[in-house]
Amino acid sequence: MSSQKTERLINLTLALLATKRHLTKSEIFKAVAGYSGSPETMERMFERDKDELRNLGIQIEVKGIDALFEDEQGYLIRSETFQLRDNEFSKEELLYLTMAVNLWHDSALGSDSRAALLKIQSLSGPVENDALNTPVVRDSDSAALLSAAFEAVEAEQIIKFGYKGKARTAQPFGLYTRDGFWYLVAREDDEVKSFKLLRFEGQILQVGKGGSFKKPPEFDLMKFISNSRAEQEKQAEVLVRKEQAHVLRSKYSIREIDDEWDLMLIPYIFEQEIIETLLWFGSNVIVNTPTNLRSEVISRLEGIVNG
Repeated sequence: MSSQKTERLINLTLALLATKRHLTKSEIFKAVAGYSGSPETMERMFERDKDELRNLGIQIEVKGIDALFEDEQGYLIRSETFQLRDNEFSKEELLYLTMAVNLWHDSALGSDSRAALLKIQSLSGPVENDALNTPVVRDSDSAALLSAAFEAVEAEQIIKFGYKGKARTAQPFGLYTRDGFWYLVAREDDEVKSFKLLRFEGQILQVGKGGSFKKPPEFDLMKFISNSRAEQEKQAEVLVRKEQAHVLRSKYSIREIDDEWDLMLIPYIFEQEIIETLLWFGSNVIVNTPTNLRSEVISRLEGIVNG
């Protein structure tokens, strides 16, 4: 299957999963990337795509949407019927599908696309996902980096890359996401570590042939992630102004304390990341603890105000 067709099928699947109502063909042709040409050409492409998805076990619900025009039909995929059987997509296609969900993370399609991502990742082996935060593929360079990491994990191929000013050589074990960012789990100098893809310098270079190392059979990616987070995680106590910072409210529990402020506990590992997140909300958030985080946020805000 060509990459263009794969991407079009992915976009069509996500569009029909995400919609709350049946979409007409004209709406699909406008909303789904990959349909072009004359009306007849797009019609033929759509019919082939429907057949392709049904052959993959994806059920497309068809329904007449206008009593006056019986031939006007709408299309939808119900999330509860969306199931993929193993080996129906190649690992590359599963990665495309994962990345397509990522690129839709800010839209109203979030909950359905996250549900799709979880089903996709039950097949995709080396990828684990933080269900609260759909990971982001920010640009073509990020996509190339993620693709190279994925391929190296699959091929059990040693890689070289720059990270925090140092040249690294590592054996990649798996990928996971946390707080909207991708991480590579790899063994470097006999120690298994997490590397944040956003901090990679340059591209990943694959060394030698596939199968050049073997992941220990006892290694459990989910257990590593859980243990790693428990060891590193800190917690910030933050005041959030009423009716503000809705993004934070959607992710973390809150407790009312007075008529103006709510109290929120935000877990974090990397101080710089939580600082950047909190700065985005300006005077609508106030850090109570820890004191070093509070001081740093105040200092950064003063720097912004004073230019």
